[in-house]
Amino acid sequence: MSSTIPIITFISDFGYQDEWAAICKGVIYRISPTANIVDICHNIPNFDIWKASFVLSSALPSFPVGVHLAVVDPGVGTQRRGIVIKADRGDLLVGPDNGLLIAAAERLGGIREVTLITNDRFWLKPVCPTFHARDIFAPVTAYLANGISPAEIGETITEESLAKSFWEKPRISGRTLECQVIDVDKFGTLRFNVESSFLETQDLSLGETILMKVEFPSDLQRPHILAEVPFGRTFGDVRVGSPIMLVDSSGYLCLALNQGSAAQHFNLKRGDRLTLRL
Repeated sequence: MSSTIPIITFISDFGYQDEWAAICKGVIYRISPTANIVDICHNIPNFDIWKASFVLSSALPSFPVGVHLAVVDPGVGTQRRGIVIKADRGDLLVGPDNGLLIAAAERLGGIREVTLITNDRFWLKPVCPTFHARDIFAPVTAYLANGISPAEIGETITEESLAKSFWEKPRISGRTLECQVIDVDKFGTLRFNVESSFLETQDLSLGETILMKVEFPSDLQRPHILAEVPFGRTFGDVRVGSPIMLVDSSGYLCLALNQGSAAQHFNLKRGDRLTLRL
């Protein structure tokens, strides 16, 4: 990396009550003593690759170019692959090939190159089959931060061979969007797979109404939703307990409830699909 003090970010589902996150950081410091390691989050729900992918993709655009270690790895020790993705911005993302890294790479300009981690010269040995984070991903991250080229880490593979992202782009027809809930934050705000860059092309004014339609053909116990929701700037643009659509700090269009949970109010969850008419 070009920086004299490498920036390394780290996200996992390891939590803080056990030793795993600290061990990985210790391995990195042994190889790259001047590294600046920033913990994004270690409280990702157990095995929740989707949540980790969203948090990572929302956080990384705020960081300088660096090396980013991401480990939520239910398939550790199996045939799942370890990879390094070089994003167009210049960042290097290290982790399992399970879809975790894709959204973040896309928000850093797209995927420029993918390397399969195969050169065990950069691993700790013996490799524990249940702790690739310590024995493979952490040392590879540190060596990359020290300036080792991804080409030395392994062989180049195609982007098409990677596990896919957990959400797709919205389907757009005029001012009608078929989109998806891709995250529910701790306040119950629903994030959709509609980025602010798209909304900027739609000449959508503050105070305009967005028509939201949700149907559940495979779940007859959940009532259909048809609601008109104002588009605003912040939560306080509407009365307490009222819904509002806005672009939050993640950069995605969201459905929020002022001082309440939109997820509970509308009985929506991650993965639900809906139609919006702008």
